Order: sequence, then structure tokens, then C-alpha cells
Amino acid sequence: MFSHKSERLMFQPIVALMDSLLPRFNDKNEKFLPSVEQLNQYIHAVNLNNKTLQFIAQDESLPFLELGYEQRIYLHGLIATRNHNWHDFFNALAWLSFPKIKAAINAVHYLEQSQQKNSLRSARRDLLTLFDECGVIIQADEKIHHLIRNHKWNELFINHKNAWENGQIRISTFGHAMYEKYLTPYIGMTAKALLLASDDVVCDESIASKIVNNELLVKKGELFALPVLGIPGWHKNQDKKFYSNQNYFRP
Repeated sequence: MFSHKSERLMFQPIVALMDSLLPRFNDKNEKFLPSVEQLNQYIHAVNLNNKTLQFIAQDESLPFLELGYEQRIYLHGLIATRNHNWHDFFNALAWLSFPKIKAAINAVHYLEQSQQKNSLRSARRDLLTLFDECGVIIQADEKIHHLIRNHKWNELFINHKNAWENGQIRISTFGHAMYEKYLTPYIGMTAKALLLASDDVVCDESIASKIVNNELLVKKGELFALPVLGIPGWHKNQDKKFYSNQNYFRP
């Protein structure tokens, strides 16, 4: 299915779903993307308002036009999805892969939106949107966290290459906009990393619970820039010159 090993590494959290839903991935053609009807065969979840979730076409037939995207999901369980659109396809796969985290983010959006007194989004909603679009989850020890926070890229990617390859450092892409970027990787492609400890229980349910209980993704400073093409195996030419590009690997 994947033409390069780097693609399989990037898409790892959703590989099984892509194998089932998009066997012609290599064509990179939106016309082969599954319909909302096909996507609905795979979703079996409820949101935090106990509404059964389902994808619905974002077209002239979309109901509850008076509601925003997050409101429609929370109140009715309807996830507006554009047909033949990569961004919305990957958002759907995120819902299928991380239903509890997505539902937790949706619930916080809805509750904060219902309490705000003007059209300005809260700082937390901005933070959650950044994670929802561009987030990756890094599970590693504090030494690795320190390297990411302080932009020690050579130490992180070169000196600890084996740790990336043997799973001591674990990465899982959550943000659906990142998956869209992985279709055509480019120098400059950067994710926002949520840093979790090696011994944390890291799963859909545990992260969702912490978001709902205001223990995670609450304030600015919880996400860190990560130039993902530096991850061993994620780019075809990771030589010394590649890692010396300070326009990408910013000190």
C-alpha cells in the first residue's frame, strides 16, 4: 500500500484503517476516498452527551444549520464531513482511532463555547484546536523531553536514533492536519508535541479523562514544536547536511 517505508512510519496509528478504507492510497487521488456511508460502517461510539456518533455529508442537506461544527457534534452526534476531501477524511480516521479523545475535545469546546460572552475563543479552545490539528503524542523519559523543549535536535535525533527505532521513544500522530501534510512531506513540516512520561498509561481513554478533568491541555506551554522529518526513518536523506539546516532544525 505504501510506496516508501517512511510513509508507513508516519501513518502508523491509522495504517489498519487505511488498508481497509483506502486500498488505492498510492494513487493519492481524492476521488477514491470513502463516502460518509462507508465511514459510518466503522464508527461505534457515543460522545460525552451520550449521542451516537455518525458522519454526515457537509453539503446542502446538512441539518441544524444554526449550529456550529462542535455544537452539532455534541448535541446531535453528527460529524460534518466533506466528501472527497483529504482533510476531512483524516479527521474521520482520527475519530475512528481516538474516539474518546476526540469526544473529550468536543465536549470542552461545547461547554466553553456555551459559557463565553462574545465570539472570541478561549485560550484553552485554541490550545485544543492546535492539538486536534497538529498534535503528536510523545512518550519518553524526562531526558528526551528536555531535548525537545530545548531544541537539542542533533542529540534527540542522531544520538538517540536507536531509542526511536527500538520504541524507547514512542510517537503517535493525533492531529488530522498532520496526516494531510504527510501526503506530501516538506522541509519545514512541524508538529506540536504533547510530552508524556515513559511509565504513563497512554491510551485513548486515559488521555481523554485527563482532558475532561482539566489535567491536560489546559494552558499554553503544554505543546512543543517538533520537526518531525528529523525522526529516524521519516525522511529519505537524513545525513549530516540535512540535520545542519537551522532553518528547519531551529536552535
